[in-house]
Amino acid sequence: MQRIIRRAKREDGAAAVEFALIAGVLAMLIFGMLQFGLAFFEVQNLRAATREGARIGAVGATTTEIQQRVSDASYNAIPPAEVQVATCPDPVLPSSTVRVWIDVATTSDARLQDIMSLDIPFIPTISLSPTIEGEFRCEKPGGV
Repeated sequence: MQRIIRRAKREDGAAAVEFALIAGVLAMLIFGMLQFGLAFFEVQNLRAATREGARIGAVGATTTEIQQRVSDASYNAIPPAEVQVATCPDPVLPSSTVRVWIDVATTSDARLQDIMSLDIPFIPTISLSPTIEGEFRCEKPGGV
């Protein structure tokens, strides 16, 4: 009888069982953080690209130059034709702005569309805004 009680009190394999119970949750947490980090990086990259386009548009760049600069700044993730631009009016009004935006929901790159929807297990789907934009105040020619 004592032999059975001694065997029951041994804890051989307890760590393996505890690890098996926790490993799945740990893996979901790690992969969820990785997916969110990649999505955040890509969105920040696109925001910086649209701000860059708006910045050069504020000092008088053409629509084609703005679209090309946004494409270059996004490391060609967005084709120039998919960049929308609202340029400064002529003559420049004191409250006018140049606005550059990308609608990721309609982009031809399916990878970018997938990034806007984060599916992390046990958490409701996180949908990021599909419109990424940059805006700068228009500058008068000659810096006046």
